Amino acid sequence: MLKKLKSVLKTHKGSLLALACKAAIFSGLLYFSDNYWLAMAGFLAAALYFYFQSLLNIRQFLASFLVLLVISLIVMSKLPIADYQLPIAGFFGFLFFLLLGIKNLIFINRQPLYHFLSGLLLLTIFICFFVIGNKASSLIFIFKYLAAFSAVFLLLKEFLTVSGQQLAVSSHLGSQKINLFSAGLSFILIQSLWAINFLPLGFLNSASLILLIALILQDFVIHYFSGTISRQLILKNITVFLILSLIIFGAADWSP
Repeated sequence: MLKKLKSVLKTHKGSLLALACKAAIFSGLLYFSDNYWLAMAGFLAAALYFYFQSLLNIRQFLASFLVLLVISLIVMSKLPIADYQLPIAGFFGFLFFLLLGIKNLIFINRQPLYHFLSGLLLLTIFICFFVIGNKASSLIFIFKYLAAFSAVFLLLKEFLTVSGQQLAVSSHLGSQKINLFSAGLSFILIQSLWAINFLPLGFLNSASLILLIALILQDFVIHYFSGTISRQLILKNITVFLILSLIIFGAADWSP
């Protein structure tokens, strides 16, 4: 028994080490992808190889992978982050580490890690939305909204699908129902993005506020699916939203 336990622990440590190496390669190639086309090609090839290397859960987490791939390249090439490229590349490598660990069943307690990953991806999308193209032409402005809607829709659809499977209610949820809820939530969030964009909160506070709205809506929908929504839950979520919103508004610089 002890030998089997040691063997399992050794295998698990080896899997984590291999996972960390893949994440380091992902970060390194991403760091150089903005300046070298060869590095960008290598980054895309390595990311695709690492994700599709194992056949486990390829379709289940494909949306997170594609959003991570696209958003990491956008951040490294479009955002003014010249002094912070290395830590930001490391941040995306960490997200890739989480994604592969969840997808390949390396982590034991995967549900909270997936929620954490999904939240960080949404936050990154919202930050990019508030930073990129605020003074651009109307055509680029519309494209930015459509791109944000598409990315948020994909992540929410994946989140609701995965959460439904974890709650063992996926059999009661058809794909049409999940698509409908995902589209509805995405529309609400995009409209909230448009409204918050007029507030002088700064991009970090604005992104945090819209993420808070997204998390509250996700929590409501998941409890609705599982049949556990109640007055206490509604009051708790409203209270949390009001308190955290006040903190976000209080942290903003309102001076003209």
